[in-house]
Amino acid sequence: MNGKLFLKQYVKMFAQNCVLPIQYALGCRKPVRPNLVVFADAHHDGRPESMELLYEALKNHGGLELREMYLNYQKASPRAVMRHMFAFMKLYAQAGCVVICDNFLPAASCRKRRGTRVVQLWHACGALKKFGYDTTDDIPKQYHGNVFRNTSLVTVSAPHCVEPFASAMKLGKRAVQPLGISRTDLYFRGGWREACRTEFYRLYPQARGKRVVLWAPTFRGSPGAPVLPRMDLARLQQRLGEDWLVLCRVHPHMHERYKDMDCKMPTERLFPVVDVLIADYSSLIFEYLLFDKPLVLYAPDLEEYQKKRGFYFDYADIPGYQVRQEEALPNAILQEYQARKYSVRQEGPFGREQQYHNVPEDDGRLLRANREQFLETYMSSCDGYATQRIVEYIVKER
Repeated sequence: MNGKLFLKQYVKMFAQNCVLPIQYALGCRKPVRPNLVVFADAHHDGRPESMELLYEALKNHGGLELREMYLNYQKASPRAVMRHMFAFMKLYAQAGCVVICDNFLPAASCRKRRGTRVVQLWHACGALKKFGYDTTDDIPKQYHGNVFRNTSLVTVSAPHCVEPFASAMKLGKRAVQPLGISRTDLYFRGGWREACRTEFYRLYPQARGKRVVLWAPTFRGSPGAPVLPRMDLARLQQRLGEDWLVLCRVHPHMHERYKDMDCKMPTERLFPVVDVLIADYSSLIFEYLLFDKPLVLYAPDLEEYQKKRGFYFDYADIPGYQVRQEEALPNAILQEYQARKYSVRQEGPFGREQQYHNVPEDDGRLLRANREQFLETYMSSCDGYATQRIVEYIVKER
């Protein structure tokens, strides 16, 4: 860690451990307001997509006072960050419920009141790569305490994910519940999928009539100093030919650094239009598989990544075409596309049921079985009703 970042971490910890608890204590002079729900985030300047559906559902429910506190701490000035933290702590001290969707250290800066619940909508589905306290990359060594302290509820995508999340966040299993990931409810809405397609072809009119392949790698290293694996997108485009359009969407931590090559749409809004996804260790694999489309796993550093960070299950179990060499990507994309090609048969979860062809019948059944079993294990609670279940939790526990 460089000196500037090291100093920034210590200043942040001083504020959280010494200054913010005082601000919280001052706010505690007033009673908890059970109907006050605060949405807070330190990675966006506006409402994160992970919170959109829950916010609207609680707004429509009525009888609640909703407040929003968003600021991208990486881009904001130290003064703006402190103002945001102070304002949040004042609301935190009186809130019946606080909703977050990522690491939000102010919520862990003091012991919260018994009448306040912290709901963590964690932005990732499934449980693939180790994170939080199960790896050495996520939590700065000089940070003392638990960054997930005070969490009352973490929503996960399936019962199988409860144990990994409880371990990574150092929480009791009762705090981790398979209510589903709220934002995945959008995937089951035909209007949303059509809106994504309309937006995409407005931004990329050259994609009409072509098959779209998206490379969406996760970053290597730490969030403070992320890097990408090597990939020659121009060469991949050349080798696939004019019938294909190759796009890239990097991890949010890297949007600014790679903005010249970064796609103009969020990854999840690209799922309805993508024909083949190239991924590696990102949790977006789980939600993309809900769309039952071709997946290629490009993991040139698998052994190194496994040794340094590790996984919660065997990487080979992911139902996708796996390659290690960049030279093998074009053939992998074409083969996976052919094997996963579908035709409309009857109504299904997304308005159609997939039927595989161009592969032997037994292979087609195996593809379906592998994918269905994988989704049942890691995504069974992402059924279009996750937001409703989370609303019931918040309202019931007031």
